[in-house]
Amino acid sequence: MGQGTLYALDNLVLEVHAEKQTREDLDHLLQELSWVRRAEHTARPALHLSVSSNNCKLSVPANCREVLRTDDFLGFEANDDFYLTDRSSIFHLRPAKREGYARLAPSFFTKPALTQGNFWFFGLLKLLRPLGIFSLHGAGLSARDRTGLLLVGASGSGKSTLAIGLIREGYKYLSDDAVLLRDGSLGVEALACRRSFYVDPVRSSKYSDLLLGDEAPDPAGRERRRIDIDQAYPERYIPRCIPRIMIFPKIKPRDNSRLMPVDRVLALRVLLAQSAPQLFDRNTMAQHLELLKQLLQQTETYALDAGRDLYREPVKLIDLLKEVQGEKIGADRH
Repeated sequence: MGQGTLYALDNLVLEVHAEKQTREDLDHLLQELSWVRRAEHTARPALHLSVSSNNCKLSVPANCREVLRTDDFLGFEANDDFYLTDRSSIFHLRPAKREGYARLAPSFFTKPALTQGNFWFFGLLKLLRPLGIFSLHGAGLSARDRTGLLLVGASGSGKSTLAIGLIREGYKYLSDDAVLLRDGSLGVEALACRRSFYVDPVRSSKYSDLLLGDEAPDPAGRERRRIDIDQAYPERYIPRCIPRIMIFPKIKPRDNSRLMPVDRVLALRVLLAQSAPQLFDRNTMAQHLELLKQLLQQTETYALDAGRDLYREPVKLIDLLKEVQGEKIGADRH
């Protein structure tokens, strides 16, 4: 088989073999997940995918056990093999061999873009784990002084609203809703993952300056509307950062928001819950846990009770950070 199409995620190279009729749609999906198409690459591909159309009914082998269930797809394991299916398409993944085989039904590319993206997102995550790359449910940003900031939390916790507010104030961005973590030479790095931002359709009027896309349900079943942040702020995109601050937001029915330090034990629980636990496996769990501990050692961690003031003006998060960091510095001097 000849060379397929090459994609790069930072310095990691993925080689994809796909039929002509699926290439354009697949290319769009991968680039949405921050895989950049390359004409050539000096590095040897670390991952290999083969994608073909499927007009026949396929089924998961009978000896598999279910390990993942969402409204859109199911995940199964059998020894070291992993199967992801939406009941018509099947993504067969062999993480130990760094390869995957997708058989896509004709209806696959008629599904909502977010549903298609989630299917590939979960599949690729399974292949990345043996390479020491793990996912985290959070938005990634970087301040003007290059301080990396992660907003970590479940869907509906206000991550996108806060992230867009900070971007408007000059912050650079990696991605919305999910980042990838790996051990780098300067510490734990966060890599870009999902390029588009999704917001509550009720708040669409607040983003009239941004290109708004269609509505689509998120993994929790809530309706979200796509925002192409790249068109409005293309110069703000960065592929990676070193996180130094981590915030766990929750929307609260209060007028004024509150930012509070979080101890590392509680912070580790939150990180584990927001790390796609359905994809944990015995071969990589120890490495994953160690990476999260390293992340906590290099970051200041805070819980954010996000009130109505941040709903109106997300940029107030900057003032809250300055306030709590000032108090910490004062306490350290004593």
